[in-house]
Amino acid sequence: MDYLKKVLLDVFDLNADRASMEEISERIESGALLKGTNMAILILAMFIASIGLNMNSTAVIIGAMLISPLMGVIMAIGYGIATYDTAYVRKSFLKLLFQIGFCILTSTIYFYISPISTASSELLARTEPTIWDVLIALFGGLAGIIGITRKEKSNVIPGVAIATALMPPLCTAGYGIATHSLKFFSGALYLFCINGVFICLSTFIVLKFIKVPAKQYVSIQVLRRQKFYLAIIGIITIIPSVYTAYQSVRDNVEKAQATSYINEYFNYDDRQVVAYHIREDSKTFEVVLIGKTLEETQIDKLKKDLLNYSQLKDLNLKIIQNVYDEGYSKQDIEKLINSSIQQRDGVLNVANKDSDLMKYQNLSVQYYPAYQRITDNQAILKAFNTKGKILFPQIDKIEGGTINNINEKGEVNALKFMVIVYVKEQLSSQDVVKLKSWMESEANMPVILNVQISSDNEDNIISGNGISW
Repeated sequence: MDYLKKVLLDVFDLNADRASMEEISERIESGALLKGTNMAILILAMFIASIGLNMNSTAVIIGAMLISPLMGVIMAIGYGIATYDTAYVRKSFLKLLFQIGFCILTSTIYFYISPISTASSELLARTEPTIWDVLIALFGGLAGIIGITRKEKSNVIPGVAIATALMPPLCTAGYGIATHSLKFFSGALYLFCINGVFICLSTFIVLKFIKVPAKQYVSIQVLRRQKFYLAIIGIITIIPSVYTAYQSVRDNVEKAQATSYINEYFNYDDRQVVAYHIREDSKTFEVVLIGKTLEETQIDKLKKDLLNYSQLKDLNLKIIQNVYDEGYSKQDIEKLINSSIQQRDGVLNVANKDSDLMKYQNLSVQYYPAYQRITDNQAILKAFNTKGKILFPQIDKIEGGTINNINEKGEVNALKFMVIVYVKEQLSSQDVVKLKSWMESEANMPVILNVQISSDNEDNIISGNGISW
C-alpha cells in the first residue's frame, strides 16, 4: 500500500517540473496587463468572435477564443486570493470589470449595426448554461493553471481557452442588449460568471497545492473566512446551473420518449405524422396527421398508450387531422344564380320556365368551378395559417391562391397552388422541403412555394430575400 501511495504521489507530483515562484508570478502578472498588446488583441478578438457568432461559424469563434487575453486577468484574481494580496485582487478585479464592459459594448455596437439579426445556433448555445459548463470551467481552469506553472510552456493554454470559452458569452450578452433580449443577455452573462468563478477557484486550488508563498502573514481565522466565502460563491454560482441541467435532461428524455411513442404507435400506411410538439404551458402533446382520419376509438387507444411513457403520461394528447371547411354545393350555387337573376329581371315568366331553368343550370356549370375554387382556396389558406403556424412557429402569415387554366371548352381547371409564406426568421432547407410536402398534401395539388422574411413594417417585405421551391 505504501509503495502504491508513493507511485501515485510521484506520478501526480506537480512540483517535479514546476517553474520558480518568481517566474509563475511574472507569467500571471504579464497575462493580466491592460495596455498595449493585450488591449489591442482583446478588441480584435471581440470583433472576430462577434462575426463568428453572427455568421454561425464555429471555426471563427474558436479563433477568437484562442487569441483572447481574458483568462489572464481571471487567473490573476485567483493568484491574488492564493497569496492573500488584497490590493492585487482588487486591482485585477477592476481590470476584469473594465474588460467585460468594453467587450459587451463592442459586441453591442457590432450587433446593432449588423444586417443579420437572426439568432444563430452558436448564440443560442450560450443562453442556458448547465452543471456541465461548471465542470468544464473547473477542469479547464485546473489544466490552465497547471500549464502556466510548468517550466516549459505547453499547448495546454490554447486548449483551455477553447474549452472554457470566455469570449463568446460576452458577445452573446452584447447581442442580447442590441436585440433587447433579456434571455440572451442574462443567460450569456451567467455562463461567463460560471467560467470566471471556477477558473479563479481552480487557480486558487492549484496554487495553494504547490504552496505559493503568501504576500503577507494571515491568521487562521482569516484563512477559514476566506475558504468559507469561496465555498459560498462557488455554491451560489452552481445552483442555477444544476436546475438548468435538470431541465435539459428532462427535456431530452421527454423528446426521446415522444419520438419513440410516435414511431411505435403512429406507424400507419394511410397516414403520416407531419409534426409533433409538447406544449408545456397547456400540458398538451400535439400530433399533426395527414391522410385518413382517425376514429374516436383509435384516438382513445392512443391516449391509453401514452400512459406507458413516464415523461408523457401527464400530457393531454391532441391530434390535429385534415378537416376542410365545407362550402356550398352545386345545387346551392344554382339557387344563388336563380335568386340573382330574379332580383335583376323580376319574377320569372312561366311560359319561359323550362328555358330559364336550363339557363340557370348552364350558368351554374360555368360559374360553380370558380366559386368552388374560391371556397377551396379559403379553406386551404385557413388550414395553412392555423396548422402551419403550429408545425412551423417561425411562420408569420401565409397568402396564396390557385393558378388556373382554361381549356378549349372554356372550362377552368386548377393546376397548381401558389403560396407566399412570410416568416419571422429564415427556415432551414429541410424545413422548407417538409413545409412544401405538407402543403401539397393539404391542398391536394402541386404547390409553388415562396418564402419571404417579414419586415418590421407589415405593409412592406424586404425585397430580394425570397426563396422559391
